[in-house]
Amino acid sequence: MLSVIEPAALWLFVLAVPLIGTLWLNRAELLRRLSRLRLWLLLVVRLLMLAALVLAIAGLQLGRPVQATATVFLLDVSDSVAPSQRLAALDYIKQAVATADPDDRMAVVVFGARAQVERVAEPPRPLDRIDGLVAGSRTNIEDAIQLALAILPGAMHQRLVLLSDGGENVGQALNAARLAAARGVSIDVVPLVSDRGPDALIAALNAPSSASVDQLIPLTVLIESEMSGSATVQLLVDGQLRIEQPVTLTTGLNQFSLTVPAGERGFRRFEAYLMAPFDTQAANNRAVAFTFVSGPPRILVLTVAVEKVAALVNAWRASGFDVTVQEPIQAPVRPLDLRVFDVVALVDTPASAVPTTLQRALTTYVRDLGGGLLMIGGPQSFGAGGWRRSPLEPLLPVSLDPPVIEERFDLALVLVIDRSGSMNELVDGSRTQLDLAREAAFQASRGLTQRDQLAIIAFDSLAETLLPLQPLTDLFTIEGALSRLTAGGGTNIRSGIAMAAETITTADARIKHVILLTDGISETEYADMVSDLYAQGVTVSTVAIGRNTDPALERVARIGGGKYYAVQQVTELPQIFLEETVRVANRDLIEEPFVPILALPTPWLRDVGALPPLQGRNVVANRATGRMVLAAPDGSPLLATAQMGLGRVLAWASDLTGRWAIDWVSWAEFPRFTANLVTEVLPLSNSDRLSLTATVIADQVEIELTARDAGGLPIELNDIRSWMSGLALERDLVFTQIAPGRYRTVTTIDQVGAYLIQVYATDQAGQPLGNASIGVTVNYSPEYGRMADNPGLLEELAAFTGGRVNPPPTTIFTPTERTVYEVWSVTIPLLWLALALLPIDVALRRLFVPFPDWQAKMLPYTRRKVSGSTETPSSLPDKPPAPPLSEEERIAALLTAKRRQHREE
Repeated sequence: MLSVIEPAALWLFVLAVPLIGTLWLNRAELLRRLSRLRLWLLLVVRLLMLAALVLAIAGLQLGRPVQATATVFLLDVSDSVAPSQRLAALDYIKQAVATADPDDRMAVVVFGARAQVERVAEPPRPLDRIDGLVAGSRTNIEDAIQLALAILPGAMHQRLVLLSDGGENVGQALNAARLAAARGVSIDVVPLVSDRGPDALIAALNAPSSASVDQLIPLTVLIESEMSGSATVQLLVDGQLRIEQPVTLTTGLNQFSLTVPAGERGFRRFEAYLMAPFDTQAANNRAVAFTFVSGPPRILVLTVAVEKVAALVNAWRASGFDVTVQEPIQAPVRPLDLRVFDVVALVDTPASAVPTTLQRALTTYVRDLGGGLLMIGGPQSFGAGGWRRSPLEPLLPVSLDPPVIEERFDLALVLVIDRSGSMNELVDGSRTQLDLAREAAFQASRGLTQRDQLAIIAFDSLAETLLPLQPLTDLFTIEGALSRLTAGGGTNIRSGIAMAAETITTADARIKHVILLTDGISETEYADMVSDLYAQGVTVSTVAIGRNTDPALERVARIGGGKYYAVQQVTELPQIFLEETVRVANRDLIEEPFVPILALPTPWLRDVGALPPLQGRNVVANRATGRMVLAAPDGSPLLATAQMGLGRVLAWASDLTGRWAIDWVSWAEFPRFTANLVTEVLPLSNSDRLSLTATVIADQVEIELTARDAGGLPIELNDIRSWMSGLALERDLVFTQIAPGRYRTVTTIDQVGAYLIQVYATDQAGQPLGNASIGVTVNYSPEYGRMADNPGLLEELAAFTGGRVNPPPTTIFTPTERTVYEVWSVTIPLLWLALALLPIDVALRRLFVPFPDWQAKMLPYTRRKVSGSTETPSSLPDKPPAPPLSEEERIAALLTAKRRQHREE
């Protein structure tokens, strides 16, 4: 069989007409140079070249009929197909393979939510088991058909065999069937009949989209059952079991009503579970819903002294805020868990009491989630609380390093730490006294600035310098020095004091101080050395751990002009070291009366009238990112705010308790003032300029964000921060702009649940536009519903493509009714033929090869023969005249004569 790929190219044969016409019109000229034979040969060669090129362009093919069949089995392994049905499908494939010929080919595609190649096209052999892993929560027949068409071998009879229950719930199988029909591939279908038992399922859980905190939320549970019987309905609110109610089911649709308190402000998740003894399908016994609960702004107060913040908390509650008071160790450490609060207030809390994970979470909470943060001062806050070089410090609107007053260093601090064997005693089951000593030294460094010097000396029987006296270095260097602090040996305090004296007397600092830490009695006397140090302007404080310490430590502290600490609770040691460092440096706290000065007029401060005096404050400095609202008499900030990312931060560099703010607590405007502090950092409410829509299709969630100004015109966004909560891990969403003011993202959710999507955005100028939120519910897949199978779809697929329904397995590899050829392309040979004819064409036109002059070569022999003859020349008959030579023959003769002349010469 001959065929061409591009029949239209055959029209190029008309080029033969101008080719023949050109030769005919120039025949006279050509005959003067070429013989008639050469002219005809030239015409034939050119026509052959034209034919070869045209057929090559048209894609000439040679074909022969084939009888081999290629079959792809599409095996449904979704959850709606029972194990017994899968075994029946494997047995069907086995029977079909038994009748196949060696030249046939088979492939296997397994599919559920996605399709996967289980076996590529190869000679038929039985399929004993399925090795491919695909998600069974969906049925995607379209994907399976498309993948099968892609792997079908060519030049064979082609057939797809679909073994499924037809319960498609993802994709459009008919679209793929149209593609198969266009390629002439039939789809045979083998319905897998369902054999499931009775089922009871939750058809829906309905909840109102919004409610207020003082309401009861009505919920409706719709249950479909295939038989009557008793069951139990459970309701979980935010993961906690709230209701467990026995119910009686009847055949058909059942409706039950439940009510729960709205609870706190925020996103409320509801989950309903059904438990029925006769139920055979557990995957459809769960449904989810959500409600947005509105209410007053929520404040989370973090403090280490709950009783001291009572006045502040009462003032906020009197202003209508919902206030929760916790110790930092109790607070959530995930940013999205913190975001249920509008504002987090750190009230006179040291950095050591706030876990590092919580500090990082607070940074994300403010910068990326738009939360508000209040830092309220006190003796354990700001620099005095060890917040220098903490993860949270860059977020503050004030600097914790006070301005430089003198050129020399402020403080030279030497830590002398006991590392005798007794320091290995366990304190809380996991940490030793030496571990706490390391932490104490680290916390002491938090009370220092770049204007200070630090040295660390350890002693047992002998003393060793772990960190030479040097300007405050980075935390990693300090941690590295403390890692060499290991226990062992005796308690020779004198060696440690001697090394400290040698170190600190050379320091050039305004204040020189030594802190001695020990848990035992010294083997040597050292009070005289402490007295000498004090005489040289060096103070010494002592810290005694435990009950068996040297009573002389208190006397030594008095001699050294320092302070004595008797530590019974070893866990207090880090905070004591920090407090002692702050006390000695005497720069982070100022306890003297003053009246705040208005630095930046604001409406809410102008209305409160004259401000009462304060008895003390934390020393902080201006920061470029901050905006100072109130100032101390020396011009340093007292109240400052800053926009940090999407959120706001406020620093109040005094306390709001009875120590420094005694006059403020009794002030009539105190509730109003404290409420305004919160208002300054409250997140922007749900913006009218941002809107969200979400569409759930199978396991894909398409989210679209629209930004519009007050006039309805699109706004170009600069920064979009978005999260989806409700999954095991929070997921960031990346939006792509699809039109002016419109942004879209698509994410996959394959878990049943209610999910909260939150978006925060800024405009091109970097100004926050507020936030937008939307809830999304993903319930169980239709795979587990009542209409899980669809034999009608299978019949439609077969009819559309000319396939069969439930064909015998022995006919699967029989050839189809179409005639199929195995073809070979002859394009390349035709091109080679045209290329081979080209030099022949040139030779016929340009190459003239003369025939040998046999007559001249035979002349001597002829003469000898004539001379021996008896006849005279006159008696010979006259030779007829030679016919005229053609131009070609004349040229050949001339060339022969010329060569003969050259040889004779």
